Amino acid sequence: MMRPRTVRVVPRDAPTHHEHRPKRRGLHLHFENFYHSWEREAVERSKSVEDVIGFLKKGSLLWKVKSLSKWYRRKYTLDFEHLKINYEPSHKPVCVERNTTLDISDIHDVRKGWKTDIFNRIASKVEKRIVKLPSSPPLVDERNCFSIIIGVRSRHAGGGINKSSLDLVAPDEHVCDMWVRGLQHLVAVVRSLEQEKNYDRWLKRQFQSADKDNNGVLDFDECVDLIKQLNIQLDKQTAKKLFQAADTDKRTKGDQPALDEREFVTFYHSLLKRPDLEAIFQRYSNGELLMTSEELADFLRGEQKMNVTSDFCREMIETYEPSESKLAGLLSHDGFQMFMSSKQVHIFNPEHSMVYQDMEQPMTHYFIASSHNTYLLGNQLTGMSSVEAYIIALQKGCRCVELDCWDGDDGEPVIYHGYTLTSKIRFCDVISDAIKPYAFQYSEYPLILSIENHCSVHQQARMAHHLKSILGDMLFVTPVDESLGKMPSPKHFHKKILLKAKKLPSDKEKQGLQALTQKVGAMMDGKKSPRPSTECDESCTVDESESDNSEPETGSAPEELTAKHDKKKKKKMIAPALSVLVNYIKAVHFHSFEQSQLAGKWWTMSSFGESKALGFVADHAAELVEYNKHQLSRIYPSGKRQDSSNLNPVPFWNTGCQIVALNYQTPGKPTSYNQGMFRRNGGCGYVLKPAMLRSVDRFDPTADPGDMFRQTLKLRIISGAYIPKPAGSSLDDIIDPYVNVYVTGHPADENKLKTAVVKNNGFNPVWDELLTIPVRMPDFCLLDLVVRDHSTTGSNYILGHYCIHFDDLMPGYRYVPLEDMEGNSLSPASLFVHVEFSHQ
Repeated sequence: MMRPRTVRVVPRDAPTHHEHRPKRRGLHLHFENFYHSWEREAVERSKSVEDVIGFLKKGSLLWKVKSLSKWYRRKYTLDFEHLKINYEPSHKPVCVERNTTLDISDIHDVRKGWKTDIFNRIASKVEKRIVKLPSSPPLVDERNCFSIIIGVRSRHAGGGINKSSLDLVAPDEHVCDMWVRGLQHLVAVVRSLEQEKNYDRWLKRQFQSADKDNNGVLDFDECVDLIKQLNIQLDKQTAKKLFQAADTDKRTKGDQPALDEREFVTFYHSLLKRPDLEAIFQRYSNGELLMTSEELADFLRGEQKMNVTSDFCREMIETYEPSESKLAGLLSHDGFQMFMSSKQVHIFNPEHSMVYQDMEQPMTHYFIASSHNTYLLGNQLTGMSSVEAYIIALQKGCRCVELDCWDGDDGEPVIYHGYTLTSKIRFCDVISDAIKPYAFQYSEYPLILSIENHCSVHQQARMAHHLKSILGDMLFVTPVDESLGKMPSPKHFHKKILLKAKKLPSDKEKQGLQALTQKVGAMMDGKKSPRPSTECDESCTVDESESDNSEPETGSAPEELTAKHDKKKKKKMIAPALSVLVNYIKAVHFHSFEQSQLAGKWWTMSSFGESKALGFVADHAAELVEYNKHQLSRIYPSGKRQDSSNLNPVPFWNTGCQIVALNYQTPGKPTSYNQGMFRRNGGCGYVLKPAMLRSVDRFDPTADPGDMFRQTLKLRIISGAYIPKPAGSSLDDIIDPYVNVYVTGHPADENKLKTAVVKNNGFNPVWDELLTIPVRMPDFCLLDLVVRDHSTTGSNYILGHYCIHFDDLMPGYRYVPLEDMEGNSLSPASLFVHVEFSHQ
């Protein structure tokens, strides 16, 4: 276990040496002047979540960390009723808007210790002695530190989620643990809320943002401005009538009637008329005002093709009916509308939201969610490298991340994009703060670390040390069992980390390890070593012709610099200590399909640049399919993509390539398809390839597939709800939405369909258009439903989308939650569709 880190700092707003200097007790601060006795008592007697919440409601004085020299003492308090954290404002001018609250629903993660870029930069500067530390500042213990990762969503489409960290230091570890435990619990509770409850929370947040003077009410004009902001066009006469109906408490603002939060939610819901749902409700309730549980069962069994029981229907009525009718087992139109916007009618097959595929086939039989240049938050020339980028990728289900490793100035290897201006992060920070805590938080199946090794032997040895000491038993180090004859399964590597890297031949690896052992033994005996232990001889080299051939295209240096660099490279020096950690994914140079088949080394894999891989798809598709039945292959974007744009992964999936690496930080069609592919099978990052890509029969994915597997999808785009505006829209802008349906997969199924444009309605547009989509190879098919804003003068901006695999579609009337292009939810934005299949 790594020792907790400590660093001396001088905080702003802190007392001077002569004023209340804190007394040290071991590694902890004794904040005698503001750490009250009741807080200590609360910590000691805390036995339940209720005690923790009570502690947070009373508040604590914490240090907010901005950098090594910028520390601010603030009191943080939990507002449990509104699920917010309140804190004291900074001393900014009155004219500067100050945000003094943090909504729990905006919290993405809570981490104890030094687990963010800010804390790691502080640690790096102190350890490198870049900063001269004062003589007697407080002593900060890593165990007292925690970070709140905030992801605030833009109110417009395309705005994305702006992530930042609030880095805090508590008086001692007990207070730190109370805040971490309490916030983690509250975040989990908020995430577990049902969809309709999230709607109301979302509405209340919009209300609070419009309540500029914080008096808790909005008058009629403010409500009209807010509903315009929410993309609703409504004549004032109708709005006034609905406003008056919602004004039950007769509050006022000045001399004008006003609505509080609860009344505004009622007012907002009254605006949403769903004639599409009214027609369905009337048909199955036989024209009555209320629907019985038997009638609901008829609808679910007949229209939705759901095998439901009467008890299930009664439970749905109990859950979604807002009126007293539920006591009699009856469902009103309002309850039916809430039910039809819930997860119960999601377009995605609920059984596929769990791991449902066979996970005991060879790893070569699966597509594996993979990231390229994982460390980057931006482009690959000047972008920022960040530990956070690894955490984001792992949270999205990525199972293969890239570590581009170079020598650091202080003897510690760093990760960045070589020959560029991208910033650098320490290898050990990535392993300790991202890989170890998050490797299996979102998936229990193996994580592959794709090592691009540019380090000296000495720093390679440091890499090996960090991998072993930090990851411990998580790292799979058992040598290859060649008698298996094929790659083990994902289940075999359950919760294990595998290295993909170059490896010494077994004789050289053994020779190098023996030499290293002898040198270490000689030094321990006090004898002079024949050569410094960090050096390496011929036993540490591997012929470049036997190594991975991916390096030239991954670098983004000018071509002539890369070519010159490659000419000089004849042999690669590899530290035996690092080599011995590589087993089932040994990186090798690809010579030919025939030679690979004859060699039969199924534990080796090759990486292919985009252009070379496209050549294989065009000219040797069947051979590539056969190769990928027994070998892992990795495809990565061209080095010419200096803006970190992405290749289209679909042609490579069609030929069975398992690891198609994408820049997760760059939204677009490729990442949309990636989301559609890997949201299935429980989002575990492993998806079983179609049977024809695994069978012994030869398959050519570029040939005419015929009609053996042909199906016809009848997709009716009925309506939309809460469609957001594009980023940069003004208050008076109202969108003109339409829907594109992109069909991709087998070349025979490539298609694009479009609905008509609905003018001036982003709130509840109705299209009611039937799109007939022939699909000849369903196992390969992805559909991307994209909502755009029609423009006669500029770009038709994407307002939201949802990508789904054909096999994941559910029949009947379905709710489609919209996401932004990065895969983040745009809730409550959605589409309402009807899905029907026919076999031909």
